[in-house]
Amino acid sequence: MPIETSETFTQSGHAVLRAVFKGEVTVEEARRYHSSITPGGRYEWHGHLVLGNVTGVGADVKKVLGSVRPDPANPVPVALLIDSALMRMTANMVMRLSGNDNNEAFKDEGRALEWLDERLTVFHARRPAPLKKAT
Repeated sequence: MPIETSETFTQSGHAVLRAVFKGEVTVEEARRYHSSITPGGRYEWHGHLVLGNVTGVGADVKKVLGSVRPDPANPVPVALLIDSALMRMTANMVMRLSGNDNNEAFKDEGRALEWLDERLTVFHARRPAPLKKAT
């Protein structure tokens, strides 16, 4: 599978979706991943830790993955692990230009999880309360 997902947790216990992009990601695989992180999806309230070949996906895949529209007032935090300092700098600049400041690129997974822990605390504090069913 080109996008391998697993669940991990931060030091404070916040749930994080760990997604490893391997090989050639197909549009179908991107759609499956996309449906798991959008509202109503299994990982809707998870932070995201993204590893692997995220910069080398095709234009059609980028279109699918880029169609995620986070809540502008409270976007889900996303940490990218990128080895290259130049690619990290470029990724951070592109993410800032997108208007979503709740994304960051890291070299080290431990530091990325620390950052996610801090950001998820704020994210969950701002989340709307779930609707309660009438009894």
